Amino acid sequence: MEKMSASSPKYHTTLGHDIPKARLTASGWAWGALYLGMPVILLGNLMDFIFQWTLGWCIGVWCIV
Repeated sequence: MEKMSASSPKYHTTLGHDIPKARLTASGWAWGALYLGMPVILLGNLMDFIFQWTLGWCIGVWCIV
């Protein structure tokens, strides 16, 4: 039997039920990617559009033909 330390138990017991530690779910990962990725995509598109409109050359992946 494996001995567990008192400072960081793997499972807590509440009314006889084993409750696992908190973890990030798939929905949490999706919201994190949306929250962090959307501003990067929008700013990249905006910069690309401004550079192509003003200078006439494209610096990014999303270029206007």
